[in-house]
Amino acid sequence: MTLADVWPRLRPACRRLALLGWASSAAGMAAGLAVAIASGTRLSPMMTTFQTVSAVCMVIAVASFVTAATLQPRTPALPDGDRRELELDPGAEFPATVQSFLLGSLALLAGAVAFACAGLLLRSGPSAQSVAFCQVFLLGAAASGFTFMLFSKVTPRRGRN
Repeated sequence: MTLADVWPRLRPACRRLALLGWASSAAGMAAGLAVAIASGTRLSPMMTTFQTVSAVCMVIAVASFVTAATLQPRTPALPDGDRRELELDPGAEFPATVQSFLLGSLALLAGAVAFACAGLLLRSGPSAQSVAFCQVFLLGAAASGFTFMLFSKVTPRRGRN
């Protein structure tokens, strides 16, 4: 099963919220990377604005993904004949495309923790770059994790052989 098979099963409102979350994550990551790469030891007013944009995008992305995940019902509205093939087996696994979002989220979260720890170990405290990289990794982790939550509600699990 591919994501193209799962996408139509999401409610239209959930699809729009997910698109808003992904777009906001992309904008926040771009702003955070601009700060992390282009800023020096002190932030210029433009870089401070970019960092604020990244933080606002993080809030928008998380809010839209949380709303989409809570609005999406676990079982899609399908005719009774089609519902049998979509019933979730609690002991089964998700398809690899859906599981990859969870693994990606965990990897990005580990990156955020690494940059946070590195920033805390600096004598002068966290630098603008370490904060920006944390924002980038947290946005990626949020987008990936909430995408997993959203798609796992509508994706049938495959049985173990």
